Amino acid sequence: MLTCAIYTFTYTRSAALLVSRFYSVIFLAVAMSLGQALGQADPSASLFGLDNVIDVHIRIDPEEWAKLQPPAGVRLDDEAVGKAYGDLIEDATRGGHFHSEKSTRPGLAGYLGVDHQYGRADVEIDGETVRGVGLRYKGNGTFIQGHKGGRYSFKIDFNEYVKGQEFRGLTKINLQNNITDPSLMREALSYELFREAKIPASRVGYAKVYLTISGETKRKPVGLFTVVEQKDKRFLKHNYGSSKGLLMKPSTFGLFRYFGDDWDEYEIGFVPKTEPTEEQKKRVMEFARLIHKADFDEFEERYADYLDVDQFLRFVACNVVVCNLDSFFGGSQNHYIYLEPESNRFQFLPWDMDHSFGAFHMMGTPDARRDLSIDRPVTDKHPIIERVLRVPGNKERYHAHLEDYLNTIFDEDKMFRKIESVGAFVRPMVSLNGSGAEARFDRVLAEEPSWEEQHPLKFFVTKRRESIRAQLDGSSSGQSVGFGGFPDIGQFIPWIISALVLLFLNTIGWIWGIVVGFRGSTLWGCLNIFLSPWAPAIYGFAVRRDLGFRCAMFATFCIIGWIVFVAAVVAQFS
Repeated sequence: MLTCAIYTFTYTRSAALLVSRFYSVIFLAVAMSLGQALGQADPSASLFGLDNVIDVHIRIDPEEWAKLQPPAGVRLDDEAVGKAYGDLIEDATRGGHFHSEKSTRPGLAGYLGVDHQYGRADVEIDGETVRGVGLRYKGNGTFIQGHKGGRYSFKIDFNEYVKGQEFRGLTKINLQNNITDPSLMREALSYELFREAKIPASRVGYAKVYLTISGETKRKPVGLFTVVEQKDKRFLKHNYGSSKGLLMKPSTFGLFRYFGDDWDEYEIGFVPKTEPTEEQKKRVMEFARLIHKADFDEFEERYADYLDVDQFLRFVACNVVVCNLDSFFGGSQNHYIYLEPESNRFQFLPWDMDHSFGAFHMMGTPDARRDLSIDRPVTDKHPIIERVLRVPGNKERYHAHLEDYLNTIFDEDKMFRKIESVGAFVRPMVSLNGSGAEARFDRVLAEEPSWEEQHPLKFFVTKRRESIRAQLDGSSSGQSVGFGGFPDIGQFIPWIISALVLLFLNTIGWIWGIVVGFRGSTLWGCLNIFLSPWAPAIYGFAVRRDLGFRCAMFATFCIIGWIVFVAAVVAQFS
């Protein structure tokens, strides 16, 4: 009996050990599988990173390539672009949308009759081939500039022709030519700054792009591009865990405009990127009415029910920090609005920031953009910004975010290290963008501005931080800027006064020169009338020193004054 009991106990214990080991093995296998799954949960991450570059080889047939080109008869020369700007300004003046009847697409290119169309292509990305993708040009200003330089930005849609097709979890990617940013860093650094401020923003990487057109070109180097993540349902799921909200990409003249109760107008102006429900449509129209039609007391009472206030303050702060003026500050496009489904509140998201870091030359001077006002960055009225900051406590919260960013995400040492690090990574590849690309890149990475590059990245960071600090301390109010390159008139007062003083002095010299000229001869009197201050200077120094020497000295002073004034104006406003 004892032997049997011992045997039974030993057997039972061995069996228990075996079961335990079996479950341990199962647990370990599950854990390893889970770890691998988590590691591969976001395969798209391999495409992005400021220290990551991939090869993209586009293969396309000539007839498909032809589909990408602008329609016959569409002009993209300077005269046509100038007329398009005129039509655009006319629409803005009458309160229309940033959308011409010449095209189905919004933006400046649409005013030229450009309507980007897809062609069918195969692409090899990072060693993997995807067949039957949709390929088209993208952009407005960058498209026009790219046309001049023969280097376009592209959008690749993996399921345009093959429904359900994706690549590493993505359905679309953007290849940006950075034709307006020789550093290839402004947009990348700005998106990263927004993400560090906890604002969902596109990821960015780099790509060497090659093009094969069957029978015409074979693996022709197109250039070094940035790979920019598309804002779509995949982006929403990645950042919010759900894509059930309403995503919009406005393209109209004004921020969150009110068009009454007709949704058709909002469809044109707000450009929904996801299908809106009736409740979401109602939410957009209600908030637009609250911004533009309600008195301030009603706005203050109800606005936080519609707007993610802290997210909005952080969004404005980030745009102000990097002086991102070709954005919702411009009041027309280059931003997204998302009605987040859990909170049912609106959030603002950045887009298309190649003109950030003060590089948008259509608004203000270089100095004015570096000194951009934190409380009123633009001269145009934007009720949503003005009203939100007017609510008690919001401006203080907004300033607190700016203070925090100066010490964290926009800290000078941190930004310098990032610029140097990304610059060192990108610099060896910049020559892919053609002759002169390396010199342009080096000017943006220089320590000081030059005639060719007014906004070197480090210089901008230093001056922008100084301006924000002075404004937060109350010793400066910064400068508001407007379209057309003209900031507030206060910027020009010293120059106007200087010009008036010079004109006054030249008038004195002109009269003086006439008098002493006629005292010598009729000829010199007439010459001094029409060729002042040069003729009085020659007359007094070389012809009649006895009559005109002091007048000649005065004329020389006027000449030097004009030379200094013109040189200073050119340096300031070029």
